[in-house]
Amino acid sequence: MCGIRKTEVVLRILLLIMPISFMVGCDQNRGKTEKGSERLYEELDRDIISDTVYEKAKLSRIESLRGRLRRVHGSGARLEAIDSLIEENASFKADSALHYIGMALREPEVVGNPSKTTHYTILRADVLGHAGMLSDALALMNAIPRASLDSSLHEQYYSTYCTIYQYLSEYTDQHETAEGHQRMRSLYADSLSQLKSLGLLNHILVISESARKGDTERAIAEIKECLDTIREGTRDYAVLSSTLSYIYKTAGDDENARYYITLSALSDVKGAVKENVSFRALASEMFEKGDIERANLYLKKSLEDANFYSALLRNSQSAKIQPAIQEVYESQQRRFASRLRILAWTSTVLSVLLIITIALILKQFASLRQANRTVSLTNDKLSALSDELKTANAELREFNKIKEQYAALFMEYSSLTISTLQNYQQSLRKIVNQGASKTALLKKIESPEVTEHLLKDFYRQFDEAILKIYPSFIDKFNALLRPGDPVQPKSGELLSTELRIYALVRVGIDDSVRIANFLRCSVSTVYTYRSKMRKRALNPAEFENKVKEIT
Repeated sequence: MCGIRKTEVVLRILLLIMPISFMVGCDQNRGKTEKGSERLYEELDRDIISDTVYEKAKLSRIESLRGRLRRVHGSGARLEAIDSLIEENASFKADSALHYIGMALREPEVVGNPSKTTHYTILRADVLGHAGMLSDALALMNAIPRASLDSSLHEQYYSTYCTIYQYLSEYTDQHETAEGHQRMRSLYADSLSQLKSLGLLNHILVISESARKGDTERAIAEIKECLDTIREGTRDYAVLSSTLSYIYKTAGDDENARYYITLSALSDVKGAVKENVSFRALASEMFEKGDIERANLYLKKSLEDANFYSALLRNSQSAKIQPAIQEVYESQQRRFASRLRILAWTSTVLSVLLIITIALILKQFASLRQANRTVSLTNDKLSALSDELKTANAELREFNKIKEQYAALFMEYSSLTISTLQNYQQSLRKIVNQGASKTALLKKIESPEVTEHLLKDFYRQFDEAILKIYPSFIDKFNALLRPGDPVQPKSGELLSTELRIYALVRVGIDDSVRIANFLRCSVSTVYTYRSKMRKRALNPAEFENKVKEIT
């Protein structure tokens, strides 16, 4: 019975503190809180997905208590088991909680005891209030004779009235009626604050009173200290976290407000608490923050919990903000889907164009290789005839000029293609940042995997093309260097960086800026390589001209 009363007390502390205005200074660790909030959002999102695990654990405990109730004998033992079942269901399933309260009222130990009968009657009114049956709850409370109230029931009696009148003020749309309910709540809150207790209620009341009188720093410090002593996943922890969130919210500290309401929601999920305010409040916070996807997720969770518990009031409160969140969420989803379709078509068209271009370039290279073989055969046949040899040499020069032009065209186009793909990634990232927030898509877009793969494949094709057009390029290049100081590609490479630089010089790209753009390095790096190679050459002054003559 003591455990039930403790839970009731903590359930009401938020209601006691809500009408109070607070002024709190900004938290010096706001940056840390913001990072902590994002971590908590991610943890909460994961826990919502796996909330059935916590619900199964809750149902397992309830089933174990049912078995215990079936096994025990004697009114005292039975009543203790019933109390445990009431406590487990009080914030989980209203119908079940009311069932076991009715069972307790029929126990012989309670029937003959006015104080215990009144205790369970108040408990029934409290559950009815949380379930939204406020008229029934108020009728039950009004029917309780004051003579049956001993001192042990005063805090339960006053706090239940506070709860019911707070809910009535929230439920009504009439301003004057709501004010009347708030006045009644204040009267019972004043009566409650006069009680002296060494238990949790007294501690919570001290905190509430100190906050109401303006001592907010002490109130926050004491609530945080109290949080450190309470296990996460309990209803007590969730309500105290909600209280802290409300204090920070009224002071304009939105980041701390979101941090502590998220702690409250996490505790509600882990404790399988279905009668909660955390998810509705958190959905509102996310909506104000602009995180519509999470606002929609948390609002759905709030409605599901309210329906499960049979909390008509919570359902009504959540339904008031649902249309606004749903409208913005659906609008975002439509815009995001439209952009995705456009991006998909654009990507498809670019991919097809790239494949066609590569196929055409490869076809041209095949034609060039065939032309080179034809020229070689013609040169051998006409070696004895000077006039015909001059003609053949002219044709050969023309063919070499053509193949060099194609090689340069292929290399510059391929480099441009890679740059285009990189710019395409940047444009996709900008669209995502300006529109819908899709973490998984953003991570995929930001991945360098596609660019690195294209760049690696491009250099490989370039190396193959150079060595096919100039099969002896490496040997002839090394012949221009001092003996004993050749340039050799690394294992697994066709050309080294130095060889690629001078392969570009050979095909007519001798400007260092263009070479740097081609190789994706700095201009100073290209200058350094060229300077070092000239120092290793047999004839530094004529070295690059000799490279251009390699066949």
